[in-house]
Amino acid sequence: MRVCIICNEYPPAPHGGIGSMSQDLAEGLAAAGHALTVLGVAIRLENKAIVDAPQNGVRVVRLPRAPLWWPQPWRDRWHHWRLHRHALKLHRAQPFDLIECPDYQGWMAGGPPRRTPMLVRINGANFFFDTELQREPNRLEHRYEYDCLRRATHLAASSRYAARRHLELAGLEERPCEVIPNCVDASFFCPDESVPVDPGLILYVNSLNPKKGIEQLLDAANDLLPRRAGTRLVVVGGDNMRAMKGQYLERLRARVAPELRGRVEFAGRLPREQVRDWMRRAAVCVFPSHMETFGIAPAEAMAVARPVIYSRLGPGPELIEDGVTGLLCDPHQPAEIARLIERVLDDPAMGARLGAAGREKILHFCDTRHWLQTNADFYARCIAHPPE
Repeated sequence: MRVCIICNEYPPAPHGGIGSMSQDLAEGLAAAGHALTVLGVAIRLENKAIVDAPQNGVRVVRLPRAPLWWPQPWRDRWHHWRLHRHALKLHRAQPFDLIECPDYQGWMAGGPPRRTPMLVRINGANFFFDTELQREPNRLEHRYEYDCLRRATHLAASSRYAARRHLELAGLEERPCEVIPNCVDASFFCPDESVPVDPGLILYVNSLNPKKGIEQLLDAANDLLPRRAGTRLVVVGGDNMRAMKGQYLERLRARVAPELRGRVEFAGRLPREQVRDWMRRAAVCVFPSHMETFGIAPAEAMAVARPVIYSRLGPGPELIEDGVTGLLCDPHQPAEIARLIERVLDDPAMGARLGAAGREKILHFCDTRHWLQTNADFYARCIAHPPE
């Protein structure tokens, strides 16, 4: 198959879940013998010209961003127009069998080339998060996202919840949507019996963003830590509130009670190997996110066989069976988060049971080995039914 994946945050560019997933998918399918091209705008990079180079068997094409002195709406329109135009140009030179685009920011709102399948993968459009979290909408961005979904010939989503809510909000309830959970490399994120568990270590791994529940977790720590000598919280993740220019991290530090600041560590963004090492040592991993479409970090912690506390909102119950493969919390209630953390810390045997069951869930639900084949099979079905 010849496949083009649209991705502005393809590593090593600054990236989140979409970038990581796109890299895993592109490199995995390229290793299986398929021809993969990744196309994106270098919005957060400095290149002044088109970069077109191989990377681990994948052709990666990065278009230069618009000048930063342009007004934001002009830049947004130019980036969308330029990317769509270049996708058509690449297709004319050597036709793709399928184009994949994320729903986020609606980069292929102009639609695919004629008679070419376009798969839009639902992983969290801004119109979804703005609605669920009651945020101020960017209506131009929403229009791109809605148009991209409506012009897709095929749809996939990382969870049943994400599929249902996105299609409801877009007025596309009757459209079929394949549910393909995001993947975890369970051979990398795996337990290591030689690494001792720190019985007092509470771990958070995620970006520093209000929607991830970090503020409520810090409030829970302010409640819990004074009662438990030897207990500490480690926060792994970078401040991604770019509009606040680093001030959000300082606000989080200030939220910690002064007498507890030596027991709450902000470790920053870390490489995957170090993230895995922290997970292996944790007595409990806590992810009180207000809303997700899947939840990669909780799934990685489950794969490491650590007990996980995740949100009962959104797709949380699809990933975790409460009391069996982990625990679910109300992410808006710091007292409940603290109570569940204490429950795990007080019962290491229960934590070990939850961790072992969580790893088994990941091995059968979203291990990378099955995920790549599932995606290849779905691509083949999309290609077999091109649009008229």
